[in-house]
Amino acid sequence: MLQLFRFTTSSAARLLRERFSCHQSDPICARNTGLSDLTAREATLPLREDDTDTNDNEQRARIENFLNSEHLTYQKIRLGAGFSTPGLDRTSIDHILFADQLDGESILDVGSAQGRFCIEALRRGAASATGLEISPERVRHARRIAEILDVRPRPIYLHEDVEHWTAPVKSFDRVLCLNVLHHLYDPISVLRKLMSITRKRLYLEVAPIEQKPINKVANFFTAWAAPFAPVIVLGNPKDTRRAADRAFILTPKTLSIIINGHTQAFEPVIIHRSSFKNRFLIEARRRQINHLVVVAGVTSVGKSTFIERLKSPELRQRFGIPDRYITFFCHDEFDKLAKGPIETLVFHYDLLRPFDRPLQSHGRDPALTLLSSAQKITVITLFNSAEELAKRKLKELAKLKPERTALRKLKELAKKKLKRETTVALTRRGNILLRMYRNSKFLDSWYDAWFEEMQKYASSTTSSLRVRTNDSYDIVEERNEFHRILHEGSRSPPRRMY
Repeated sequence: MLQLFRFTTSSAARLLRERFSCHQSDPICARNTGLSDLTAREATLPLREDDTDTNDNEQRARIENFLNSEHLTYQKIRLGAGFSTPGLDRTSIDHILFADQLDGESILDVGSAQGRFCIEALRRGAASATGLEISPERVRHARRIAEILDVRPRPIYLHEDVEHWTAPVKSFDRVLCLNVLHHLYDPISVLRKLMSITRKRLYLEVAPIEQKPINKVANFFTAWAAPFAPVIVLGNPKDTRRAADRAFILTPKTLSIIINGHTQAFEPVIIHRSSFKNRFLIEARRRQINHLVVVAGVTSVGKSTFIERLKSPELRQRFGIPDRYITFFCHDEFDKLAKGPIETLVFHYDLLRPFDRPLQSHGRDPALTLLSSAQKITVITLFNSAEELAKRKLKELAKLKPERTALRKLKELAKKKLKRETTVALTRRGNILLRMYRNSKFLDSWYDAWFEEMQKYASSTTSSLRVRTNDSYDIVEERNEFHRILHEGSRSPPRRMY
C-alpha cells in the first residue's frame, strides 16, 4: 500500500468538517463523525518524525553556532549531536571527586570554568551546584552550556573572586578547588576560607614545583627534595600580565600541615596523583562527630579523674553521656583519632594550654577546631578553689622532682636523658602555675577567656556546665558562686560580679 499523503491531525479534522458540513458545536454531528474524540487527542499525540528532525536540526545549528562564535578552552564537555567543547577530558578524576553518593548534597566548584564539574555533580544526584568563576567570559559560557544541555536543576554560576567572596560556615557539603591556588595572591587565606565552608569534603588540585627556578637557588639534593618538603615557592614574573600565573606554589606537604597541623577539624589528608599535567589531588575529609563532650579545666583540677569516673553509669546518666564513647586527650597525636563517623567523643582539654606558649589564646589552639566538626556539643568546665588547686599541684610536683640516681650507670644516662629534660620542663611550668594559682586574677582571666571562646559555638545543640571537682561533682549554675569558690584560698580579694 502506498502512502500518498502525510498531513497533520489538524488538517485531517478540517477535511472531515468540510466533508460532512458540520461543526464540533453540533453534538449529534460531532458524535457521528468522531470529531470530538479526534480534537481531544490532538494535544496528546506525539510529535511527528519531521517535527523531531526539525528540532534536532535546530539544536545542532545552535550548538554549531555556539562553538564557532565563542573562544572555548580548558574543559571538554559533550554537548550532544556529536559535538564537544574544545579542551581537556577531566573524567579521569570523577571517581575521586564523586566517589560516594551525592544525593541531596550541595556542591561548590571554585574556578568552575565552563562548569563541567557542576554539571557532572548534578547528573550524579547533587541537589545544587554553584560555580565560582572570576572570568566573565567563562561564566557566560557555563550558563549557555547549561541551557544547551537543559541541566536540571540548573547550576548557579557566580562571577566572583574567591579572594574577596565570603560564605557562611559549613555552607557546602563538597568543595572543589581545582588548579586555582597557584593563581591566587593569598592562597593560604583562601584555603582557610574553603576549609571553614566545607561541611564534608574538600578537594584541591595543585600544581607541582618546577625544578628550574629551584635549581638556581639550591644545590642538587635540596632541589630534588623540595617537591616532597613543606615548601612554598613564590613566583617572580618579569611580565606583570603573568603575575597570577604561578604566584605561589604550595607542595602537598605544605597543604597537609595547614589542614592537619594548623587545625584538627579534618582527618589526615589523602594525596592522589592527577592525570592533569602531573599534578596532585588533595582530599580532606571533615571529621564527623555526632556528640562531642569537652571536659575542660585548668591543670591539676581533676579532668583525668572525672573521665575515669565516667565508667560509672550513674555519672554518665547525670551528664547525658551514653554508655559507648571514645576518650581522647588533647596532648595525644590527632592522627590516632578514629576516622569516619564518631557517635560520642569525650575530649580532655587543659584550658591553660595556651598559657606561656606561642598560642597565647584559645582561639589560636588547633585542638579546639575539633568543635567545629561536631553536631552536638556538651562543655563540662571543671573548677575548684585556688587553695585546692595549689595543693594538687604540690602533690604533682613532688612526683616530678628530677631523679638524683641518673648517674648510677652510664648506660642508663642516655635512656633517662629525654625523660629528665621533660621532667625539668614540667617542673618549671608546674612551679609557675603553683605561684599563679594563688593569684585569683590569673584564674579569673583564663576561665573568662574560656567561656568567651565557647560562646562562638553556642547554639541550640550546645550545653555548658560548670562543675566543682569535689566528691559529688556539684554543678554550679550561678556565676557569682562560681567565682566565690574559685577565689577561696587566693591572695587576691574576690571579684564582684555583675
